[in-house]
Amino acid sequence: MKKVVLAAYACSPHMGSEENLGWNWATGLAQKGYEVWCVTSTMGQHNIEALGSNLDIENLHFNYVALPFGLNRLLLNPRSKRIYLHYLIWRWMAAKVVQRMHKKHLFEVAHHVTYGSMQQGSCLYKVQDCKLIFGPVGGGQMAMPIFKEYFEKKWIWERVRKKVSDILMRYSSSLQKTLKQATTILTANQETKVLLGNYYPMFLQKTHMATDIALPREYEDNIKPNKSKDGVLKILWLGTLIPRKGLKLSLEALSQVHTKVRYELTIVGDGEQEQKIDQWVKAFGLDPAYINRVGTIPFDQLKEYYIAADVLLFCSLRDTTGSQIIEAMAFGVPVIVFNSSGAAYVVPDDCGIKINPVTKEQSINDMARAIEKMANTELRLKLGNNAYKNAMNYSWDKKIDAITKKFY
Repeated sequence: MKKVVLAAYACSPHMGSEENLGWNWATGLAQKGYEVWCVTSTMGQHNIEALGSNLDIENLHFNYVALPFGLNRLLLNPRSKRIYLHYLIWRWMAAKVVQRMHKKHLFEVAHHVTYGSMQQGSCLYKVQDCKLIFGPVGGGQMAMPIFKEYFEKKWIWERVRKKVSDILMRYSSSLQKTLKQATTILTANQETKVLLGNYYPMFLQKTHMATDIALPREYEDNIKPNKSKDGVLKILWLGTLIPRKGLKLSLEALSQVHTKVRYELTIVGDGEQEQKIDQWVKAFGLDPAYINRVGTIPFDQLKEYYIAADVLLFCSLRDTTGSQIIEAMAFGVPVIVFNSSGAAYVVPDDCGIKINPVTKEQSINDMARAIEKMANTELRLKLGNNAYKNAMNYSWDKKIDAITKKFY
């Protein structure tokens, strides 16, 4: 039984996003027969330990690394920028923990999965004499200046992010040592591969593309539901209400949709921009009667919204990929996305409509026209059938098999 140490800073059952990735890597590898030691933060400890004997995977071991001196309580907030400082300190502490573990267990593979950031490297580079798999990671995707106004005062943070990215890519010893030590580097989108090539072209020969997302196990046995044919286009928008997720842009595009198109928009999620929605709806001349705001809901309740949806509008202004894309397609929901980052990689042309962002005005117009096209029931159902079939290829079993057989 091959011994694997997994760096999964975010890891928790019953969650989405990075927590879901960490959890499925840990459990999936163990179910494949690997002896897995998952080094993680305390972020998901309560949820993991609550499973107790229900987990029942004897070859899976969790090691929780907590920050001392009250820093864990102060900094461990995924919705605050303090989380980046927590992650920085955690990586330093986790590296020491992993070194001690390696002396005892003699790992054969060290695999970093979350957080999936190229610029920050991994705590696993200090594990010597074993294979190091770094990724899939993103980080190369950047917000386009044409969308500056949608970030409002937060645009300065996009500029800061780009500057910090440049500094880390140039000078981070942790990243440089990770890239040198890695036997395989997996990039989640083309932009991240280009970023790596711009700074360290010598490592491209061991770099491969691999999406960072997969279909939640709860959805793997989906039977594609029958979709609406009543003439009302049910549009789903799902995400955290922060500037880079692009809700304001999506609402502006809806304002340019032809009046003959009857639609209902459901917004799932909350965040700092929640109080601005009414203002935007009024400014764009939208009828609030056709906009349903749900707020944040538990992951296990998302299913009913995917079943009810006719189309997913996912036009994030900066994202590695977006797990919503695969989740929606697994319910036969075609998607409208920007043809960039991971979305360009995981959405074939016959599963939705991809928009090439060139200017703000053109992007809004193309999004509005895409919504109008989705009002065509025949086209929408055809795209939805293809989306369903495509999503079924993104199971965790297939993902883990593909990566372990090739790189482990």
